[in-house]
Amino acid sequence: MMRPWITLALAAGLLTAQETPKPEPAPAPAPAQEPKPAEQAVPAVETPAPVNAPFDQWRPSQRKLAFMLNRAALAGHELGYFQSHPRAGDVRSALEALLAVKGELPEKAAAVIPAAEAYLGKVYAAHGLYAADGAKLLMEGAFKDLQKAAQAAGRLKGGKAVKGLESKFAKLKGLMFDPKVDAASPSWAEPEAPKKGKKKAKGPKAPEGFAAQKQVAIFWLKRAVPYIPNTRQEVEVKGEKKSRLAADPAQVKAVNDLVTFLEQEDLAILRNPALAHFDLRRMNAEPGRTGQGLLEAAVKVAAGAAPEGPAGELKLLSRLTPVMGESKFSKGDEKRAILGEVKLEAPAASLAEQMVEAAKLGRSKDLEVK
Repeated sequence: MMRPWITLALAAGLLTAQETPKPEPAPAPAPAQEPKPAEQAVPAVETPAPVNAPFDQWRPSQRKLAFMLNRAALAGHELGYFQSHPRAGDVRSALEALLAVKGELPEKAAAVIPAAEAYLGKVYAAHGLYAADGAKLLMEGAFKDLQKAAQAAGRLKGGKAVKGLESKFAKLKGLMFDPKVDAASPSWAEPEAPKKGKKKAKGPKAPEGFAAQKQVAIFWLKRAVPYIPNTRQEVEVKGEKKSRLAADPAQVKAVNDLVTFLEQEDLAILRNPALAHFDLRRMNAEPGRTGQGLLEAAVKVAAGAAPEGPAGELKLLSRLTPVMGESKFSKGDEKRAILGEVKLEAPAASLAEQMVEAAKLGRSKDLEVK
């Protein structure tokens, strides 16, 4: 159900919850300290470095904003698999589990690994189980070979065994190998009204896990709000125009529009072509820009407009790694960890490695710290 968002109240509320000041001090060798909102001095206008400037020249708040938006983009990317097919995520996770132990498998059992890797690569690239032209993606080879590999994975010694993998693949066999099983991507639309005398067909149900996943994306979008830079704004108080500092209204609106979109009923989102904007193939791959690309798409998302043109190639993306700090407002011996800094690190070594990491982060509300 759509709910209106009071932008400035939301920004202030989240700022208090996170103990995150706005604006933050200029970068210093030590992580920036965070004053309590009640003690915060009158904020100054922030002049963030341009997004095309080197990442280390960005203000701390600018890097943190990029981090939160990046996590929201990763979480939103996960939603696209559900739109492709309710069980697309099951196919992906089962293959990832098998490939994680490929080096431990006996030679005969490992014969299917190249085909499994090729198929998983297609799933990653297509962001689901269907190619851009709508054709279903199929795994090469025979199911019995995949079954043997799963059996061998379940018998591995030394705590490396992957239990239950054989039964998972058995349930996914038709989806992965049979072109007739779900030959077309599922339609989330309500079925047409039946002709007179005919029984009404049941409408689709939102896939299990979809509601929880959209809450992950909403979580990171809300956490981005306190890091939006301040701008000087003119307001009218008792008929008199005054200047005030507040979070940039355009960026606040963009974030809130994305949240409002995700707070719709599940099937309404799945039927909306605008969900395709939440796709890493459409995000700018420049350092720190992945989340910004999502923010730039907010206007079209809010309007329910589908992306224009092909999705493009899935690229390797730079990692944004959080560095935790300690809040100086911790009580007694109880120390509170806060987000102190964000570092830009090199992309993963391969697309497969990147997408495993992206899926893990995209499903989590935790700060993954090295």
